[in-house]
Amino acid sequence: MAKPLRRTHSWFKIMLLSSILICLTLFLWNTNFQVILIQLQHIGIRYAIIFAVTAVAYFFATWSWQVCFGDYQARVSLYKLFSIRQIGETVGQFNPTSIIAGDVLKIKLLQSAKIPASVITNSVLISRITAILSQLSLVIFAGIWLMLSPQGQDIIQQFTVPFYALFLVLILGKGFLFYWLSYSKINESIPLIHPKNNWLRKIKEKRMELFGQIRQFYRQQNQLFWRSYALSFIHWIVGSLEFYLILRYLSIDIRIMQGIVLDMSILMIKSLGAFIPGQLGIEELGNKLMLQALGITVGTTWITVSILRRTRQLLWIIIGFILYLILKKENPQLAHA
Repeated sequence: MAKPLRRTHSWFKIMLLSSILICLTLFLWNTNFQVILIQLQHIGIRYAIIFAVTAVAYFFATWSWQVCFGDYQARVSLYKLFSIRQIGETVGQFNPTSIIAGDVLKIKLLQSAKIPASVITNSVLISRITAILSQLSLVIFAGIWLMLSPQGQDIIQQFTVPFYALFLVLILGKGFLFYWLSYSKINESIPLIHPKNNWLRKIKEKRMELFGQIRQFYRQQNQLFWRSYALSFIHWIVGSLEFYLILRYLSIDIRIMQGIVLDMSILMIKSLGAFIPGQLGIEELGNKLMLQALGITVGTTWITVSILRRTRQLLWIIIGFILYLILKKENPQLAHA
Protein backbone atom coordinates (compact mmCIF):
# COMPACT_ATOMS: atom_id res chain seq x y z
CA MET A 1 0.00 0.00 0.00
CA ALA A 2 2.89 2.32 0.80
CA LYS A 3 4.47 1.93 -2.65
CA PRO A 4 1.38 3.06 -4.62
CA LEU A 5 1.01 6.05 -2.30
CA ARG A 6 4.68 6.93 -2.72
CA ARG A 7 4.36 6.56 -6.49
CA THR A 8 1.25 8.79 -6.54
CA HIS A 9 3.07 11.40 -4.43
CA SER A 10 6.05 11.33 -6.81
CA TRP A 11 3.80 11.80 -9.84
CA PHE A 12 2.04 14.68 -8.10
CA LYS A 13 5.38 16.39 -7.44
CA ILE A 14 6.45 15.91 -11.07
CA MET A 15 3.17 17.33 -12.39
CA LEU A 16 3.28 20.27 -9.97
CA LEU A 17 6.90 21.09 -10.82
CA SER A 18 6.22 20.73 -14.55
CA SER A 19 3.24 23.09 -14.44
CA ILE A 20 5.28 25.67 -12.50
CA LEU A 21 8.20 25.47 -14.95
CA ILE A 22 5.89 25.74 -17.98
CA CYS A 23 4.03 28.74 -16.51
CA LEU A 24 7.28 30.42 -15.45
CA THR A 25 8.73 29.87 -18.93
CA LEU A 26 5.65 31.48 -20.49
CA PHE A 27 6.01 34.43 -18.14
CA LEU A 28 9.70 34.94 -18.99
CA TRP A 29 9.04 34.40 -22.70
CA ASN A 30 6.51 37.24 -22.65
CA THR A 31 8.84 39.57 -20.73
CA ASN A 32 10.66 42.22 -22.78
CA PHE A 33 13.90 42.62 -20.81
CA GLN A 34 15.16 45.40 -23.07
CA VAL A 35 12.10 47.57 -22.33
CA ILE A 36 12.44 46.78 -18.62
CA LEU A 37 16.03 48.03 -18.68
CA ILE A 38 15.00 51.27 -20.39
CA GLN A 39 12.26 51.95 -17.81
CA LEU A 40 14.58 51.16 -14.91
CA GLN A 41 17.14 53.62 -16.28
CA HIS A 42 14.38 56.25 -16.41
CA ILE A 43 13.36 55.69 -12.78
CA GLY A 44 16.96 55.24 -11.65
CA ILE A 45 17.91 54.63 -8.04
CA ARG A 46 14.38 55.52 -6.97
CA TYR A 47 13.28 52.04 -8.01
CA ALA A 48 15.15 50.74 -4.96
CA ILE A 49 12.63 52.64 -2.81
CA ILE A 50 9.72 51.01 -4.67
CA PHE A 51 11.28 47.58 -4.17
CA ALA A 52 11.97 48.30 -0.48
CA VAL A 53 8.29 49.21 0.02
CA THR A 54 7.20 45.81 -1.30
CA ALA A 55 9.77 44.14 0.98
CA VAL A 56 8.27 45.94 3.99
CA ALA A 57 4.78 44.88 2.90
CA TYR A 58 5.91 41.24 2.67
CA PHE A 59 7.49 41.54 6.12
CA PHE A 60 4.15 42.56 7.65
CA ALA A 61 2.42 39.70 5.82
CA THR A 62 5.01 37.29 7.27
CA TRP A 63 4.58 38.72 10.76
CA SER A 64 0.82 38.32 10.39
CA TRP A 65 1.39 34.63 9.58
CA GLN A 66 3.79 34.11 12.51
CA VAL A 67 1.15 35.37 14.95
CA CYS A 68 -1.15 32.53 13.80
CA PHE A 69 1.25 29.96 15.30
CA GLY A 70 0.01 30.95 18.76
CA ASP A 71 2.15 29.41 21.49
CA TYR A 72 4.60 28.08 18.88
CA GLN A 73 5.62 31.48 17.47
CA ALA A 74 9.06 31.33 19.05
CA ARG A 75 9.85 28.03 17.29
CA VAL A 76 9.97 29.54 13.82
CA SER A 77 11.93 32.68 12.98
CA LEU A 78 10.60 35.55 10.91
CA TYR A 79 13.47 35.05 8.49
CA LYS A 80 12.54 31.42 7.84
CA LEU A 81 8.84 32.24 7.56
CA PHE A 82 9.62 35.13 5.19
CA SER A 83 11.63 32.77 2.99
CA ILE A 84 8.98 30.05 3.00
CA ARG A 85 6.19 32.55 2.36
CA GLN A 86 8.05 34.03 -0.60
CA ILE A 87 8.69 30.58 -2.08
CA GLY A 88 5.06 29.58 -1.62
CA GLU A 89 3.67 32.82 -3.05
CA THR A 90 5.95 32.49 -6.10
CA VAL A 91 4.72 28.95 -6.73
CA GLY A 92 1.13 30.15 -6.28
CA GLN A 93 1.61 32.80 -8.98
CA PHE A 94 2.87 30.30 -11.53
CA ASN A 95 0.61 27.34 -10.97
CA PRO A 96 -2.91 26.80 -12.36
CA THR A 97 -4.17 25.97 -8.85
CA SER A 98 -2.99 29.41 -7.64
CA ILE A 99 -2.80 29.85 -3.85
CA ILE A 100 -3.65 26.18 -3.18
CA ALA A 101 -0.30 24.95 -4.52
CA GLY A 102 1.54 27.76 -2.75
CA ASP A 103 -0.07 27.07 0.62
CA VAL A 104 0.50 23.31 0.33
CA LEU A 105 4.20 23.97 -0.34
CA LYS A 106 4.41 26.26 2.70
CA ILE A 107 3.09 23.43 4.88
CA LYS A 108 5.60 20.96 3.41
CA LEU A 109 8.54 23.34 3.87
CA LEU A 110 7.64 23.73 7.56
CA GLN A 111 7.50 20.01 8.27
CA SER A 112 11.05 20.06 9.65
CA ALA A 113 10.08 22.60 12.32
CA LYS A 114 9.33 21.27 15.80
CA ILE A 115 5.70 22.27 15.51
CA PRO A 116 2.64 19.97 15.36
CA ALA A 117 1.42 19.43 11.80
CA SER A 118 -2.08 20.61 12.74
CA VAL A 119 -0.69 23.92 14.05
CA ILE A 120 1.28 24.47 10.81
CA THR A 121 -1.77 23.76 8.64
CA ASN A 122 -4.02 25.96 10.78
CA SER A 123 -1.51 28.83 10.70
CA VAL A 124 -1.48 28.82 6.89
CA LEU A 125 -5.29 28.70 6.66
CA ILE A 126 -5.91 31.29 9.39
CA SER A 127 -3.36 33.72 7.94
CA ARG A 128 -5.06 33.31 4.56
CA ILE A 129 -8.42 34.14 6.14
CA THR A 130 -7.09 37.22 7.97
CA ALA A 131 -5.47 38.33 4.69
CA ILE A 132 -8.78 37.98 2.82
CA LEU A 133 -10.82 39.71 5.53
CA SER A 134 -8.34 42.59 5.90
CA GLN A 135 -8.23 43.01 2.13
CA LEU A 136 -12.04 43.14 2.03
CA SER A 137 -11.92 45.81 4.75
CA LEU A 138 -9.51 47.93 2.72
CA VAL A 139 -11.57 47.47 -0.46
CA ILE A 140 -14.72 48.55 1.41
CA PHE A 141 -12.85 51.51 2.91
CA ALA A 142 -11.64 52.48 -0.58
CA GLY A 143 -15.23 52.18 -1.84
CA ILE A 144 -16.47 54.53 0.89
CA TRP A 145 -13.74 57.01 -0.05
CA LEU A 146 -14.88 56.86 -3.67
CA MET A 147 -18.46 57.57 -2.64
CA LEU A 148 -17.51 60.54 -0.47
CA SER A 149 -14.83 62.24 -2.58
CA PRO A 150 -15.50 64.37 -5.69
CA GLN A 151 -12.87 62.42 -7.64
CA GLY A 152 -14.47 59.17 -6.60
CA GLN A 153 -17.88 60.30 -7.79
CA ASP A 154 -16.48 60.79 -11.29
CA ILE A 155 -15.20 57.20 -11.27
CA ILE A 156 -18.43 55.74 -9.87
CA GLN A 157 -20.46 57.43 -12.61
CA GLN A 158 -18.62 55.26 -15.14
CA PHE A 159 -19.56 52.02 -13.36
CA THR A 160 -22.59 52.95 -11.24
CA VAL A 161 -24.51 49.65 -11.19
CA PRO A 162 -21.47 47.28 -11.08
CA PHE A 163 -19.85 49.42 -8.38
CA TYR A 164 -22.80 49.42 -5.96
CA ALA A 165 -23.59 45.77 -6.69
CA LEU A 166 -19.98 44.74 -5.93
CA PHE A 167 -19.86 46.99 -2.86
CA LEU A 168 -22.98 45.29 -1.47
CA VAL A 169 -21.63 41.81 -2.23
CA LEU A 170 -18.35 42.59 -0.44
CA ILE A 171 -20.10 43.85 2.68
CA LEU A 172 -22.43 40.84 2.77
CA GLY A 173 -19.53 38.47 2.08
CA LYS A 174 -17.46 39.88 4.91
CA GLY A 175 -20.44 39.83 7.25
CA PHE A 176 -21.10 36.18 6.38
CA LEU A 177 -17.47 35.21 7.08
CA PHE A 178 -17.50 36.85 10.50
CA TYR A 179 -20.88 35.28 11.30
CA TRP A 180 -19.48 31.88 10.30
CA LEU A 181 -16.41 32.40 12.51
CA SER A 182 -18.46 33.63 15.48
CA TYR A 183 -21.68 31.61 15.57
CA SER A 184 -21.56 28.52 13.35
CA LYS A 185 -21.43 25.16 15.10
CA ILE A 186 -18.03 23.54 15.38
CA ASN A 187 -19.17 19.96 15.89
CA GLU A 188 -21.15 19.34 12.75
CA SER A 189 -22.53 15.93 11.89
CA ILE A 190 -21.18 14.19 8.81
CA PRO A 191 -23.74 12.37 6.64
CA LEU A 192 -23.24 8.66 6.14
CA ILE A 193 -21.56 7.89 2.84
CA HIS A 194 -21.46 4.62 0.95
CA PRO A 195 -18.32 2.57 1.82
CA LYS A 196 -17.19 2.72 -1.83
CA ASN A 197 -16.91 6.48 -1.49
CA ASN A 198 -14.87 6.28 1.70
CA TRP A 199 -12.21 8.60 0.24
CA LEU A 200 -14.87 11.27 -0.19
CA ARG A 201 -15.88 10.87 3.44
CA LYS A 202 -12.27 11.33 4.55
CA ILE A 203 -11.98 14.53 2.52
CA LYS A 204 -15.19 15.89 4.09
CA GLU A 205 -14.05 14.90 7.58
CA LYS A 206 -10.69 16.60 7.09
CA ARG A 207 -12.32 19.72 5.69
CA MET A 208 -14.75 19.96 8.61
CA GLU A 209 -11.93 19.33 11.07
CA LEU A 210 -9.88 22.18 9.59
CA PHE A 211 -12.88 24.52 9.53
CA GLY A 212 -13.60 23.66 13.16
CA GLN A 213 -10.01 24.42 14.19
CA ILE A 214 -10.12 27.77 12.40
CA ARG A 215 -13.29 28.75 14.27
CA GLN A 216 -11.81 27.56 17.55
CA PHE A 217 -8.75 29.75 16.97
CA TYR A 218 -10.97 32.76 16.30
CA ARG A 219 -13.06 32.18 19.43
CA GLN A 220 -10.37 31.00 21.85
CA GLN A 221 -7.42 33.13 20.64
CA ASN A 222 -9.34 36.16 19.51
CA GLN A 223 -6.54 38.63 20.32
CA LEU A 224 -4.06 36.74 18.15
CA PHE A 225 -6.60 36.60 15.32
CA TRP A 226 -7.12 40.37 15.39
CA ARG A 227 -3.38 41.01 15.70
CA SER A 228 -2.82 38.93 12.56
CA TYR A 229 -5.69 40.81 10.92
CA ALA A 230 -4.18 44.22 11.80
CA LEU A 231 -0.72 43.25 10.54
CA SER A 232 -2.22 41.96 7.31
CA PHE A 233 -4.18 45.21 6.92
CA ILE A 234 -0.90 47.14 7.23
CA HIS A 235 0.62 44.82 4.64
CA TRP A 236 -2.08 45.75 2.09
CA ILE A 237 -1.69 49.49 2.76
CA VAL A 238 2.10 49.44 2.46
CA GLY A 239 1.88 47.29 -0.67
CA SER A 240 -0.46 49.84 -2.25
CA LEU A 241 2.24 52.50 -1.92
CA GLU A 242 4.03 50.84 -4.85
CA PHE A 243 1.43 52.22 -7.26
CA TYR A 244 1.55 55.64 -5.61
CA LEU A 245 5.36 55.86 -5.83
CA ILE A 246 5.57 54.65 -9.44
CA LEU A 247 3.08 57.27 -10.62
CA ARG A 248 4.76 59.97 -8.53
CA TYR A 249 8.12 59.13 -10.10
CA LEU A 250 6.45 59.40 -13.52
CA SER A 251 5.50 63.00 -12.58
CA ILE A 252 1.80 62.20 -12.23
CA ASP A 253 -0.09 63.93 -9.41
CA ILE A 254 -1.83 61.24 -7.35
CA ARG A 255 -3.01 60.83 -3.75
CA ILE A 256 -2.23 57.87 -1.51
CA MET A 257 -5.91 56.90 -1.42
CA GLN A 258 -5.96 56.81 -5.21
CA GLY A 259 -2.99 54.45 -5.09
CA ILE A 260 -4.88 52.21 -2.67
CA VAL A 261 -7.98 52.24 -4.91
CA LEU A 262 -5.83 51.32 -7.91
CA ASP A 263 -4.02 48.49 -6.15
CA MET A 264 -7.13 46.96 -4.56
CA SER A 265 -9.09 47.19 -7.82
CA ILE A 266 -6.34 45.52 -9.83
CA LEU A 267 -5.93 42.77 -7.20
CA MET A 268 -9.61 41.95 -7.61
CA ILE A 269 -9.29 41.94 -11.41
CA LYS A 270 -6.23 39.67 -11.15
CA SER A 271 -8.12 37.23 -8.93
CA LEU A 272 -10.47 36.57 -11.87
CA GLY A 273 -7.49 35.23 -13.83
CA ALA A 274 -5.74 33.46 -10.96
CA PHE A 275 -5.39 30.27 -13.04
CA ILE A 276 -3.41 32.14 -15.74
CA PRO A 277 0.39 31.94 -15.20
CA GLY A 278 1.52 35.18 -13.61
CA GLN A 279 -1.86 36.68 -14.61
CA LEU A 280 -0.26 37.52 -17.97
CA GLY A 281 -2.36 40.10 -19.75
CA ILE A 282 -4.86 40.33 -16.88
CA GLU A 283 -2.73 42.66 -14.76
CA GLU A 284 -1.85 44.79 -17.78
CA LEU A 285 -5.52 45.12 -18.72
CA GLY A 286 -6.38 46.00 -15.11
CA ASN A 287 -3.68 48.67 -15.03
CA LYS A 288 -5.01 50.24 -18.21
CA LEU A 289 -8.69 50.18 -17.18
CA MET A 290 -8.16 51.53 -13.67
CA LEU A 291 -5.72 54.25 -14.70
CA GLN A 292 -8.21 55.41 -17.33
CA ALA A 293 -10.99 55.33 -14.71
CA LEU A 294 -8.93 57.68 -12.53
CA GLY A 295 -8.40 59.97 -15.53
CA ILE A 296 -4.71 59.08 -15.90
CA THR A 297 -4.37 58.70 -19.66
CA VAL A 298 -0.95 60.24 -20.25
CA GLY A 299 0.48 58.46 -23.31
CA THR A 300 1.62 54.94 -22.47
CA THR A 301 1.64 55.37 -18.70
CA TRP A 302 -0.21 52.10 -18.18
CA ILE A 303 2.50 50.25 -20.15
CA THR A 304 5.27 51.82 -18.07
CA VAL A 305 3.43 50.99 -14.83
CA SER A 306 2.89 47.40 -15.98
CA ILE A 307 6.58 47.00 -16.91
CA LEU A 308 7.79 48.34 -13.55
CA ARG A 309 5.37 46.12 -11.60
CA ARG A 310 6.43 43.10 -13.67
CA THR A 311 10.06 43.97 -12.90
CA ARG A 312 9.32 43.83 -9.19
CA GLN A 313 7.59 40.49 -9.69
CA LEU A 314 10.58 39.13 -11.60
CA LEU A 315 13.04 40.28 -8.92
CA TRP A 316 11.02 38.54 -6.19
CA ILE A 317 10.90 35.35 -8.28
CA ILE A 318 14.71 35.38 -8.37
CA ILE A 319 14.86 36.08 -4.62
CA GLY A 320 12.37 33.27 -3.96
CA PHE A 321 14.58 30.84 -5.89
CA ILE A 322 17.68 31.98 -3.97
CA LEU A 323 15.86 31.66 -0.64
CA TYR A 324 14.80 28.11 -1.54
CA LEU A 325 18.43 27.17 -2.30
CA ILE A 326 19.52 28.66 1.05
CA LEU A 327 16.82 26.78 2.97
CA LYS A 328 17.65 23.59 1.10
CA LYS A 329 21.32 23.96 2.03
CA GLU A 330 20.47 24.58 5.68
CA ASN A 331 18.03 21.66 5.72
CA PRO A 332 18.85 19.00 3.05
CA GLN A 333 15.62 17.06 3.69
CA LEU A 334 13.71 19.94 2.03
CA ALA A 335 14.82 18.42 -1.27
CA HIS A 336 12.04 15.86 -0.76
CA ALA A 337 9.37 18.53 -0.13
